[in-house]
Amino acid sequence: MKKITIFLFGIVLFAVACQDDDKAIVITVPQELCDSLNILYTQDVAPILEETGCSGPYCHGSGAGGVNLSDWANTKAAAESSQFLKAIKHELGASPMPKGRDKLNNQQIETIECWIKSGSRE
Repeated sequence: MKKITIFLFGIVLFAVACQDDDKAIVITVPQELCDSLNILYTQDVAPILEETGCSGPYCHGSGAGGVNLSDWANTKAAAESSQFLKAIKHELGASPMPKGRDKLNNQQIETIECWIKSGSRE
């Protein structure tokens, strides 16, 4: 009986530990900073994606990897996944982006985080 209890406890512990906690989007930039910046896709986020080649025809501008960053609507949809920020921050659990290139600088990441936190406005 003791072995069964330990076995069942192990299964429950394993199941709880394997829950998908990757679904939550974690933004570390303070809301006050984001509110003061008035970040928009067209003037702030799109230039970052263009500069880094992420929205170009040979990358996510054409939907590479199932992620399309060619315009505001597609980028907004992609940003609703926790994988989006994990990828640009080079965090565990996502393929680092831009692929084969340096991580975006802190200001670029903060701009994208604030854009998401402020409602992903066009």
